[in-house]
Amino acid sequence: MSDNNKMRSILEIMNDVLSTVRDYYDSEYAYYIEKDEYEILTIYEWCAENIPWQRDRIKMLEPEHLPRWVQHEITDTRDECYSVFQGLDEGMTAILAVVNVRRGGCDLSLMRAVLPYISQAVILHKTQKQQEYLSYHDDLTGLLNRNSFVAYLAEAKEKQLKSVGALSADINGLKNFNKEFGREYGDEVVIRVGEILEEFFRSANVYRLTGDEYLAIVENTSYEKFMKDVQAAHTKLENISLGLVTMGYAWEKSNIDVNVLVSDAEDMMREEKKKYYKNLRKGHHEPIIKQDLLDDLKSGNFIVCLLPIMDAHSNEVVGAEALVRYHHKDLGIMNPERYIALLEETKLSYHLDLYVFEEVCRTLQRWEQEDLPMIPVSVNFAGSTLRRHDITEKMQTIVEKYHVSCEYLQVEVSESRGDMNQEMLAETGNKIRKANVRVVLDHFGAKNSSFTILSLMEFDGLKLDSSMVDDIVGSRRSQIIAQAVIDVCRRLGVTVSASGVDTQDQLNILKEMGCDCVEGTLFNKPITIETFEVRYLKG
Repeated sequence: MSDNNKMRSILEIMNDVLSTVRDYYDSEYAYYIEKDEYEILTIYEWCAENIPWQRDRIKMLEPEHLPRWVQHEITDTRDECYSVFQGLDEGMTAILAVVNVRRGGCDLSLMRAVLPYISQAVILHKTQKQQEYLSYHDDLTGLLNRNSFVAYLAEAKEKQLKSVGALSADINGLKNFNKEFGREYGDEVVIRVGEILEEFFRSANVYRLTGDEYLAIVENTSYEKFMKDVQAAHTKLENISLGLVTMGYAWEKSNIDVNVLVSDAEDMMREEKKKYYKNLRKGHHEPIIKQDLLDDLKSGNFIVCLLPIMDAHSNEVVGAEALVRYHHKDLGIMNPERYIALLEETKLSYHLDLYVFEEVCRTLQRWEQEDLPMIPVSVNFAGSTLRRHDITEKMQTIVEKYHVSCEYLQVEVSESRGDMNQEMLAETGNKIRKANVRVVLDHFGAKNSSFTILSLMEFDGLKLDSSMVDDIVGSRRSQIIAQAVIDVCRRLGVTVSASGVDTQDQLNILKEMGCDCVEGTLFNKPITIETFEVRYLKG
């Protein structure tokens, strides 16, 4: 576009008009002002060369201290200042003035003719600015809208980002709020959720994408800080109303693709939302479930068992995996899949996981006091537990309570559950390892696991998933893949174990491949701690 056809800004137009007015009246200053009864809302100024600007000083004055040409129309051309007024909508007044006029006896017809056009130009400019603002902002909350998000995606490709966190949030049952309490109440809920997201993500771009869906994108933030803000925002929203919002989130620091990251966060949010409505239909009420869980933990209804981990070559016990069984007062020992699924759906796994971790620490302390052989014990943590920003601090508190040597503690983490993307899992694993607790990459070879995690994550051990072991006897492909994993781990200095070893043939092949440890029904099923001690430690 040529300079002649280029759209001019309102400031350029105002400068041209005011400079013409000032030259015509030979004054030191020319002003266009819009004011109401209490304050100056808009002010444009043009002054002669070597004359100081007064615009900011005038705007800051109290109404009673404003120059008289602002307070009253002055049309006596023998005066040193002239001003003409025009009424605008909503009690506002437009003023065109020349100050410190050097050439007296001038006619005011120019000022009277120009003022309506100036005020109209300003109104059009404000309307245009408002339309531009609404094109990229949500009119109800003031948050950025989907157009802004699309523009951001285009810009993000050119940015050199160190890390990005994405949070997807969705209000549960907004239609019911509108139906039961009225749309105004529903609007207040929408506004309040947006305010809380902005409160905890001050440095982020916070978007309202649809009526009930929000997105926050945080650039160059640490995983720990991002998760801390996510959980703080969720806690505050839960305090307002239990189950008010469903959240999903993702974080990356390498090979960042914001579009993929946002998609991951939204996928997690949708999965969490399914769980929310599933529990709603079943009549699950989290506070009741939580209290029942805490009561059962206190009563000892959750029994920690140990699954022996054997040296693949000597068949000697070299470790154990802690598993939990639930003893119902009427139904006896229950299938763990039933209650664990419920706890994960209601995000209460955290209480059970730390209970098991503490029981393991207590057991290790007792083994040391009783001079029993010390072997490492692994604990499985659910994804919701690993996502808590304070999990390592909680673990350290328990470790210090029992004075346990961390070399005997292992936490098993897995990417196969889909709770966390690889970067998030790697960051969490690194935090646990910094607390001197060993990390085992569990369920490797199961659905959703990939070789990429091996290069992203620091870990101390890897466990082949039982699905790989199931086919290892009859499938050449499974043997090649398992051998490749074992070879990579050997070069990384990482021990490899295999789960689900049920036959001697499976064990023989794993031994030939160089697998270090195995576990499965070929050796034993999960047994109580007391039975484990008698069978493996006191013999």
